[in-house]
This record gives sequence, C-alpha cells and structure tokens, in this order.
Amino acid sequence: MVTRPVLDLRPGDQVRQPSGVWLTVGARPRATRDGNVLFWFYVGGSTGRAGWLDEVECRPARAGVRE
Repeated sequence: MVTRPVLDLRPGDQVRQPSGVWLTVGARPRATRDGNVLFWFYVGGSTGRAGWLDEVECRPARAGVRE
C-alpha cells in the first residue's frame, strides 16, 4: 500500500475509500469540463474525484496489467 498522486493513477490500481473498501481504477484520471478537479471511473461504473495535487491511498496495479 502506498500514497500516490491522483495524476499517477493507472487502470488496475486499487484506491481505498473512506469506508475502507478498495475499488479498482478502470480509466486514467481526466479533468472536468471546468478544469477544477480530476475524475476517473472505477471498474463497475462508480466515479472518483479529487483535486489536481491530491494524493490517494492505493495498491499499485500488478506489472502484467495493460492500460
């Protein structure tokens, strides 16, 4: 488990939620239309949001996972 900047998230990384659940990132973060925050999709369809310079607690993807 590591802390990673939101901009460095990759598909396959698992991000810890405040409830303690780990969700798997399905797509790299993108900026919202107004550019104020980043958002990304998790496998299963839910969405994550964070500021440009925020860091999240995550488990990095395994080496064999493609982007």
